[in-house]
Amino acid sequence: MTKKTQRAQARAEKKPRIGEEHIRPDGSVIRYVREEDDDRKPVDHYRTVDTLALMLKNGSITGAMHDAGQQFSQDFARAFGSGVASPKLDGLPGGTAPGQMMVEKNAGAARVVRDALEAVGGSGSPAGSALWYVAGLQMSIRDWAQREGWNGRRQDRDEAKGYLVAALGVLARYYGYERSGSRKPFAQVSASSG
Repeated sequence: MTKKTQRAQARAEKKPRIGEEHIRPDGSVIRYVREEDDDRKPVDHYRTVDTLALMLKNGSITGAMHDAGQQFSQDFARAFGSGVASPKLDGLPGGTAPGQMMVEKNAGAARVVRDALEAVGGSGSPAGSALWYVAGLQMSIRDWAQREGWNGRRQDRDEAKGYLVAALGVLARYYGYERSGSRKPFAQVSASSG
């Protein structure tokens, strides 16, 4: 058996099981999944776990709260360059308002993030900290509770989840997703805010 074949066989033996999760050094969670490619062939790979989507799926948050969290996450990515892809090609001609440079647009997004944090009690509040680390930095609730928490103190996972749920509830009202029964779908709001 050649060395190349031995290396391929060793990799195959170390292959994780579907559904296996790992916490990355940045606190985000990845899960090994099986999906189909464009040719309908199975492809196994790691996918980042979307905490807000999981919370929506298990009924911990409403659709309005999820959409508010997603809007905060996109504003955060625009403001702080986290590398999260945007549906718009910002920075290309036509990506910014006339006369507005990318630096100004990023500063504007940072103001939007700051204002949203102020709406939930400020960046020093438990709710503000939950939004910053979980919705903004994409850290898992468990990891935020254990590594960062509020004011650097570890928290119980359920307590940390409660802070995030409360923050998303306030944020949903602040963004207008929960106002007298009229809700704008997230895609509509994000398309008009860019």
